[in-house]
Amino acid sequence: MKATMTNPFLILVDGPMGSGKTTTTKLLNQMLPDTARVALPDIKRLVPNYKENEKTLMVIREVMKAMIDKYLEFGVSVIVEQITKVDGVQALREIATKRDANFYAYRLTAPKDDRLKRVHERTRVMMAVAELPQSKIDELSGYFEPNHQFYLDNPINTIESIDTQNLSPEKVAEIIIGKIL
Repeated sequence: MKATMTNPFLILVDGPMGSGKTTTTKLLNQMLPDTARVALPDIKRLVPNYKENEKTLMVIREVMKAMIDKYLEFGVSVIVEQITKVDGVQALREIATKRDANFYAYRLTAPKDDRLKRVHERTRVMMAVAELPQSKIDELSGYFEPNHQFYLDNPINTIESIDTQNLSPEKVAEIIIGKIL
């Protein structure tokens, strides 16, 4: 079912590190007026003394679900950026159904080498350096080994995949909008 002006919608954008989730969700948020963007990286900054562990991630996901539910309750469409498993997709689908919102889910993908280049570049810019130190390159590379582990840990075959290797972020956002409107 396509989104309408009377029904709010929930768009989930999932994918491994470097696949384009943040850039795409920020663009979607700009291109779809009156939508809220709920992103795990933003919510984790609200957690006091944030440490990446199962308990903290559970708290963040519960806060995100509460935010998403409230937005939809008041008719505000939501774009969600989050890495999730099948149960996470199902939880979001249930919230959308409860609030009579249309649900769309996309997994962004790209080859490991392309994703790693993107992560190196954004980290270099964030660190404001001309070249990343080898220790940082090694640390970032560790998140990509073994490459297939992301897909084993986060198996989802119930959502549509978009390969971002040869697509600009703007094109990815346009593809998603074209599918929902």
